[in-house]
Amino acid sequence: MIKTVEQYLESLNDGREVWCLGEKVKDVRTHPTVSTIVRMAAMDYVLPNHPDFRDLFVTKDADGEDINFLLTSPKTPQDMLRRRECYMAGMRTGGGVLVHCMGADALASFSVAAEVMDKKMGTGYTERVENYRRHLQKNDLALTGAITDVKGDRSLHPSQQKQHKDFYLRIVDRQKDGIVVRGAKVHISASPCANELLCLPCRTHGEADKDYALGFAIPVAAKGVKLLGVEPNVRLYGEECEFDYPTSDHLQPSESLIVFDDVFVPWERVFMCGEWQYSQVLAYAFASYHRLFGTCKMTGTLELMTGAASLIAEYNGVQNMPHVRKKLAWMAYITETVQMLAKQACLDPVTEFGMDVMMPNRMAINASKWTYASNFHTMCQHMQDIGGGLTTTVPAFRDWDNPEIKPFIDKYLAAKDGVSTEERLRILRLIKDGTGNHWQVDTIHGEGSMAAQEMFIYGSANWKKFQAAAKRAAHMDGWQDDTTYGKLPLMDQCVQMPPIDETYKSFAPTAKK
Repeated sequence: MIKTVEQYLESLNDGREVWCLGEKVKDVRTHPTVSTIVRMAAMDYVLPNHPDFRDLFVTKDADGEDINFLLTSPKTPQDMLRRRECYMAGMRTGGGVLVHCMGADALASFSVAAEVMDKKMGTGYTERVENYRRHLQKNDLALTGAITDVKGDRSLHPSQQKQHKDFYLRIVDRQKDGIVVRGAKVHISASPCANELLCLPCRTHGEADKDYALGFAIPVAAKGVKLLGVEPNVRLYGEECEFDYPTSDHLQPSESLIVFDDVFVPWERVFMCGEWQYSQVLAYAFASYHRLFGTCKMTGTLELMTGAASLIAEYNGVQNMPHVRKKLAWMAYITETVQMLAKQACLDPVTEFGMDVMMPNRMAINASKWTYASNFHTMCQHMQDIGGGLTTTVPAFRDWDNPEIKPFIDKYLAAKDGVSTEERLRILRLIKDGTGNHWQVDTIHGEGSMAAQEMFIYGSANWKKFQAAAKRAAHMDGWQDDTTYGKLPLMDQCVQMPPIDETYKSFAPTAKK
């Protein structure tokens, strides 16, 4: 089925335990700040019901019923491209696919890991995952992935922690009808507005850590699940908020510290239980899928940043200055490179671990994510530089809206003829808001740290091919068996030239003394 926005909002009134700014939230739909992220998440249910986007977001299940395409398993490059288009469309609206990004990526990674474990160990996880997938599809549930553990002392493995054993989510009891889990997950996006939490490891494990090799799904409102919210960006409302915080107005932090206080999980919702050898498969698969979403999210952000810098350059009358054009050209280059690398990751997907489920090309998707993360601060710098000092001291809405002082602001903060002062102020507020502290940190760490991308890029690089290229050029052995360079013909063997004319004195070998 495909839910309406109203049905989705009603599903959140389920008694879930959510905390924000030290107070227990009575209803996430009516809370002054939490409701802003719920409104954003509701776009997940706007787009599948929108006539212009229904064909993109809606597909049929085996019974011929309409379901959300993001709840299916990608099997072809076309599936990967369609998944990317869903993400791009949602994020360009300023919200959307919020509760079908991390969760859908976690669900896809469960499919990969389950099939691997079933083939290697004879488990029955694939059937559980597919039954759960059908449950999500039939009820059109909002879901998010709970991945990152709080970690404690990062120099120690999960089972070696000193203060307590719950820095990583773990199994504390195995019962006839299920398991009991304890621990916490942190930085979990969209959790206050999801119906389901899909929990999986964030790292590899050794045999001593087998109780931490754990994957399962649980309703947000399950007994013992507590969502401890983070401080929201802003606490303004309506037109004032839209003027002063045009990005943060709707892209509120939705992350929670999720506490699992001895939560019971029935067996049919358990997708990994102690198979420590395969926690890497699950974590790596999720990382590949979720970085595809991350690059789609950032494509919209980078387009916004590049457009804002271009507009303020025009408004300030500096669009033709060589140093400004150089900055704008660089910003356009980064924006397009990120989206083209992500598209290539879909066009050239991989079926790792011998599975038929498509995954984004690991090199391309990590290169895309690393490109925007490593260049984001320079993007901010160029925006702020082109905007000028007024980016910092631009008046707020209450100043602009006051009829006693507005005429002075309107007169003295005008710039290029033909551009209203209000338009200039709105773009400056956008630049100020979009380069604030939350975005500076979130962009670097969202979907994995830069160190994680570098690790994946290094591990994905074909070093043998690179070295074969060097050996061939240096006339050394060791390149002949390479699948790329070993097949290339050698010039000396293929081109027979007439003997060199030795009458050219300038080319004669120098006699040794």
